[in-house]
Amino acid sequence: DNITIDGTVSVIISYDEFSAQRQILKAKRYHQSLQRKIPTIAKLDHKSATELSWENKATNFYSTMYIFSSRSYTIGRGEVIHNLLLDEYAFWQLGTHELIMASAIQRVPLSPRTKIRIGSTANGEDNPFCEMYRAAKEGSAIGGSVYNDHFYPWFMHPEYVMYPDDLFCLPRDDQEILPNMNSEEVILIGKFVDSYNFDERVAMAMIRWRRYKIAEMASLRRSGETQFIFSQEFCEDDETCFMTAGDQAYSSDIITDKIRNCIPAPIQKNIVAVDSKTKSTISATLDIWLDKDEGKGYVIGIDPGKGKISESVASVWTFSEGYKNKDGIEVPPTMQHCATLAGFYDEWEMAELVKEVGHYYNGAVLAPEDNLDIVSHLRDYPDLYWREDTRTGKLIRAIGWQSNLATKPYMITEVSRNLEFLDCQDIR
Repeated sequence: DNITIDGTVSVIISYDEFSAQRQILKAKRYHQSLQRKIPTIAKLDHKSATELSWENKATNFYSTMYIFSSRSYTIGRGEVIHNLLLDEYAFWQLGTHELIMASAIQRVPLSPRTKIRIGSTANGEDNPFCEMYRAAKEGSAIGGSVYNDHFYPWFMHPEYVMYPDDLFCLPRDDQEILPNMNSEEVILIGKFVDSYNFDERVAMAMIRWRRYKIAEMASLRRSGETQFIFSQEFCEDDETCFMTAGDQAYSSDIITDKIRNCIPAPIQKNIVAVDSKTKSTISATLDIWLDKDEGKGYVIGIDPGKGKISESVASVWTFSEGYKNKDGIEVPPTMQHCATLAGFYDEWEMAELVKEVGHYYNGAVLAPEDNLDIVSHLRDYPDLYWREDTRTGKLIRAIGWQSNLATKPYMITEVSRNLEFLDCQDIR
């Protein structure tokens, strides 16, 4: 656009000074290469450490590109931006995202010729990029986001292959048919061939390359736990890539397997609730994976959000204890997720909706997080979870579960201990 459209202003914001300088160098080299093929394009002028401009005095053509680091973004608020690129957004220093977005995005006109692009390598879940990507993905599905999600897995790049005669093949991988294929590799081979139309030899070469890169990353620590960096740096799907590499509370292998088994809810049920005092009505969609069974009991966990600011989530579960069968074989417990209701609701709205879900699921037990705002709206429900003391096991006359520094270690331990028994197909 800077070369072909007069008056274009483009802004690239990278995450550090070195990357910003590399972006400037790339732009200059690309222009030089293009100018050799098309000598009539506008002349490039490197005006300052952060500004490039293109000018053709004969036609009065002029356009500008600014390239900044997120740590030194200084462009004023007055100038229009036609193209805005935020690079490696997940690696920006915390606090800079909102400051830059507030000033930069508002200067991009709503026009078919303007573009905002935000890209990054994944960097765990606890950063604004992950939140923004997931909001775009979920919002695109329901028409509630102005951004579109784009995901590019590593195997779209043709250079990521390794054939048997490659110098870097791992021991015993220097053969056409790889030995000891694990279940994950078998699934990937099928995906490469069936979904992406790679031939089997290329698919095998991609797995061979993948094995080398995983071994390379696992070698960073003696324990080998750094192999999980691969899923961050070379994404295969847009969930496992956000799993934090390094020390983890839960087994990444189990988490990965469960993510791969997730499917969209096959049933959607409309839930309508009426507030008993105001007679106001609210409706929501309950996503159902396993419909109610008249002979079963259910528990609904409630994580209340902050009204229209953060999402409230209720999930329906059914449980059964493990036991020994007549042959003395241990039968593990079942922890089956059945349904999820999620959305941006005020406390009374969420409470009324969840009560309706509870009535539908055979009068399920409601187990909210101990939040006075929502608990006060649930007190008229007949079956609520009354808290136990985690140390003594004694019942306390208080509704809901407390999430605090004292209880979180217990929660993490319990989830980790039972993770393999959880059956949940909701990717959220």
